[in-house]
Amino acid sequence: DPKTQVILYYAESIDNGREFMEVARKVTPKKPIVALKVGRSEAGARAAASHTGSIAGSDKIYSSAFKQVGVLRANDLEEFFDMGKALAFQPPVAGKNVAIITDAGGPGIMAVDECVAQGLNVKKFSEETIAKFEKLKQEGKIPRFATNLNPVDLTGSVTSEMFEEGTRILFEDPEIDGIIVLGLHHLPALQEDFVDRVAELSKKYTKSVVACDVGETEMALHIRSRFDKLGIPAYFSPEDAARGMAALVNYGMYLKKCGQFDQYFESFMKRKNMS
Repeated sequence: DPKTQVILYYAESIDNGREFMEVARKVTPKKPIVALKVGRSEAGARAAASHTGSIAGSDKIYSSAFKQVGVLRANDLEEFFDMGKALAFQPPVAGKNVAIITDAGGPGIMAVDECVAQGLNVKKFSEETIAKFEKLKQEGKIPRFATNLNPVDLTGSVTSEMFEEGTRILFEDPEIDGIIVLGLHHLPALQEDFVDRVAELSKKYTKSVVACDVGETEMALHIRSRFDKLGIPAYFSPEDAARGMAALVNYGMYLKKCGQFDQYFESFMKRKNMS
C-alpha cells in the first residue's frame, strides 16, 4: 500500500516465527515496522498465553529476532505511537550525533539523559559551531549568558529570531545528524511564529528534526499541533522527543547496514516534497 508509511504491529505472540522474519526482512528496507510485543514479564506472558491460546515464548528471543530483521521494538503504548509518528514525519537519520536547542535548562537536561539512555550521542559542539554562537552573543543576537556547548540553552530571554538563528547553525554543522527543538511557549518574548521559522528553515536542509512543548495547556497543544501540521513531529515531553529521534536513528542505522539508506531516503524526500 503506497499510502502506508509506517507499520505499527501489536503482538501477544507470533506462532510462525520463521515466516514472520522472512516477511519482515523483505518489508523493513522499504517501510519501517514498529512492534509492541507484550508479555515481557512471566506474569504478562502467562496472561498473553491464556488470551491467545498459544505459548508466548522468551522475550529475549523476540527482541533478538526483531533486531535481526530491522523491526523497531517499542516498550509501551506511548512509545509505540511516538516512534511511528517520528518515522512518518521525518526521514531516517544517518548517524547518532544529536543536537538539542532549548529555552529552558531543565527540559534540555531531561532530553540529554534520555538520548544517552537510547544510545545517542550528545557531544560537545565543534569549535567552529561554538564560535558561531559566540559571534551571535557578541552581536547581541542571543543572550551573553546563553550556553552553547550542547544543549544550546537560549534561556528565558529567548525570541523567535533567536530560535531561528540558533537552529540554522545546527543545521549547518556537518557533524550533527539530528536536532531536537524544545520550545517552551510560556516565555514572555517568544512568539508562536518560532514554529514557522524552524519549519521553514528545515525545508532547506535534509537533517531530521523533532520538537517538544511541555504541558497540556491550550497553547502547548496549539504549538505541538502547529509543528505537526508543518511536518515536524512534536511531543509532550523531552523524553518522548528523544525517543522519537532514537527511532529515526535506529532505523537509519538498519538501512545503512543493509545498504538501503540512500534509496529509502530519496524515496521519503520525494514523497514529502509532493505532499
